[in-house]
Amino acid sequence: MLATAASAVAESSQAGTPSTSSSSPFSAIESSAKQWWNGSSALASWFGLGYPLADHGLTVTGTAKEGYFGLVTGGLPNLNKSNWAGEVKLKALVDFEKIFGLQGLTFESNWRYRQINGQTDTPSGAYAAETVGVASQFNPIHMSSGLGMRITTQFLQWQNEKGKDPRFMLKLGWVNPYEDFLQQPLSKMFENNMIESSKGIGGANGAGVAVYNPTTKKYVTYGTSGIAWSSSLATWGGSLRVKPSSSTYVQSGLYMAYSGSGGTQNTAYTPTDVYPYKNVSSSYLGTAKSSLQTVNVVKANGQPNGTATGGYVPPAQNNHGFNFAGAPAFQANGLGGIYSQNGIYNVNEIGWMPKFGADKLEGKYVLGGYIWGLNNTSYSSTTWINGQTKPVAESQNSLTWGLYFQADQRLYANKEAVPAPAPPMGKNPVDSKNPVPAAATTPSKTRGLYSFNMVTFTPPQNNALPIYFQTGLVYKGLFDARKDDQMGVCVGAGFYSNYLNNYIDSQNQALKSAYNGMNATAANTVPNGPGTFATTTTSGGKTTTTITQYYAYAPHYSSTEVVEAFYNIQINKWAALKPYAQWIVNPAGNGTVSNDLVMGASVKVLF
Repeated sequence: MLATAASAVAESSQAGTPSTSSSSPFSAIESSAKQWWNGSSALASWFGLGYPLADHGLTVTGTAKEGYFGLVTGGLPNLNKSNWAGEVKLKALVDFEKIFGLQGLTFESNWRYRQINGQTDTPSGAYAAETVGVASQFNPIHMSSGLGMRITTQFLQWQNEKGKDPRFMLKLGWVNPYEDFLQQPLSKMFENNMIESSKGIGGANGAGVAVYNPTTKKYVTYGTSGIAWSSSLATWGGSLRVKPSSSTYVQSGLYMAYSGSGGTQNTAYTPTDVYPYKNVSSSYLGTAKSSLQTVNVVKANGQPNGTATGGYVPPAQNNHGFNFAGAPAFQANGLGGIYSQNGIYNVNEIGWMPKFGADKLEGKYVLGGYIWGLNNTSYSSTTWINGQTKPVAESQNSLTWGLYFQADQRLYANKEAVPAPAPPMGKNPVDSKNPVPAAATTPSKTRGLYSFNMVTFTPPQNNALPIYFQTGLVYKGLFDARKDDQMGVCVGAGFYSNYLNNYIDSQNQALKSAYNGMNATAANTVPNGPGTFATTTTSGGKTTTTITQYYAYAPHYSSTEVVEAFYNIQINKWAALKPYAQWIVNPAGNGTVSNDLVMGASVKVLF
């Protein structure tokens, strides 16, 4: 290129006229930069290797995203009011048709790395959910869980025809139903974890596995994971998708359910964690929990529960997707018996995808359901046993089930001008018999107004958040000058179980009964607690006064709501900048944390 430019300059000089050519040593750089900027990938198709590799059956793609949020109002003290979360995804697709001539057969390998505030698994004390004081499902940044390096889905897929919507599609391997069911692409434009990811599925399932201790004649409850509905899960299984007609489909998946798929996570002390309840030292609120700390924590009835350590299902919590065996069996602190938390996970879905009106506005209407086959306990019935409220035998569950309904519909298509045909040729090309053709319009393929809606339900006896719904609007290409931009708003709301509140009431009633045995005045004033009362004993002529702390009743849970709005600025084909805002109402669900206003932005790049 440089030689060509020099030659052109020389030829111009020999002609005796000054050179006006734009060719220069910088023109090649400028041309390459424009080609890269206007291309489809930040790495220019992997530095030119992408196309040759794809011709031989291997396609490698990826995304990088960096998100920032700042807490304007609300939240907990002792934590950063702003934070960064980053994510890199890498996907390799092997097409066996190009390699071996096996039509429709591919292998897909997915990997992911996440970090927040420069940390992966070490305590940072600044996780997004903890800063704003929300239940983890309403985390304002969906990337702040499942941290570190992670193997995600690795699977074989066969489909009978090319395209994204074949008549038959079979998937087998290390897979994730989250990636195949309840697909709502418009919701992925939002940052709040509940809207973008969780969608109300995966709320707390009862109290866990109740294990009886024959020595103390009491139960020890071992926590288990909620329904695994997140991008962090990968498990053995497969799914089959069939299209009975051009606008309908049926899909079913069967997987291995196991406890503990989220990876190592850190949490912070909230107002309901530390004893005595509602009188928590500000030095604790919002600080990261540490295994070296000895802190009295609060049980559901407001009483102290010893230190912050307790029963758990340990092995699979840290597997990061590298352990392909599921959850190993565990023994409950030497209480005898081996307990396994591997089970069956089944998801089913039927869908209708019509096109309405003259503009053929696309819709998607889905009814689905799932079964999560791990042991757990209900929030009812409960009984008072040996000083503790514990589930009775019939409240043990071998599974949890739920339903969801999705209704997405394009509401309006922008009209785009169609070039007018050339006027007729002749002596009088434009007259009353040959008028100028009128300008025509056609519905845009992408620009317009879209809606997305969904609701989930799980039996309230078994789940803390049995009902969740969200509804949102996204406008693609509202402004002619910014045809690729998108803007949207969404409202999501989750409603807590009355059975959970009844369970809390039973704990509170048991607490009051215990106080009646010590001090009736204290029992009657507990709702205004915490406080202390004094008891005096005399022995051997010596009087001893004992000061006893009593505890506040735990509060009821009601609901949590989130409103999020964004404007996505499409910089080019592979880069976008998106500022957003969230208003989270009753973040903790029980009135202990004030409403949050969160402002943030994210940058996403395709490579």
